[in-house]
Amino acid sequence: MSLDIRLERRIAHPIDKVWRVLVSPDRMADWLMANDFAPHVGHRFRLTGEPMPGWRGWADCEVLELDPPTRMVWAWWANDETHETRVTFELTREAAATRLVLIHRGDETPIIAELLAGGWPGKLPALEALLDRID
Repeated sequence: MSLDIRLERRIAHPIDKVWRVLVSPDRMADWLMANDFAPHVGHRFRLTGEPMPGWRGWADCEVLELDPPTRMVWAWWANDETHETRVTFELTREAAATRLVLIHRGDETPIIAELLAGGWPGKLPALEALLDRID
């Protein structure tokens, strides 16, 4: 099944602050999932959440691109390496704010595609709420 998620959000924080939160493993755990992320191209990491029907409870990922503070791309394997999808974070400076575009595309099983389509829309508000709470 084709997965094609595109979410866009204007965040009332400077691009450098948004970028720092996106690439911080501790902060990523606050808004996305527990992880062993490192902001280095080629780094393989795991996002860990609660298992549910159709999902084992973790996604294996790899950093494919980093262009601070405007772009990051991950390979994402939700259940195995037969269905690779790509997650792209694109940031654009808008005065004192940031335009964040999140794109998650690829070929995925129907149940994982449904879980991702339902999960990502809640993650960007969680990211924004975190940014509101920190310096």
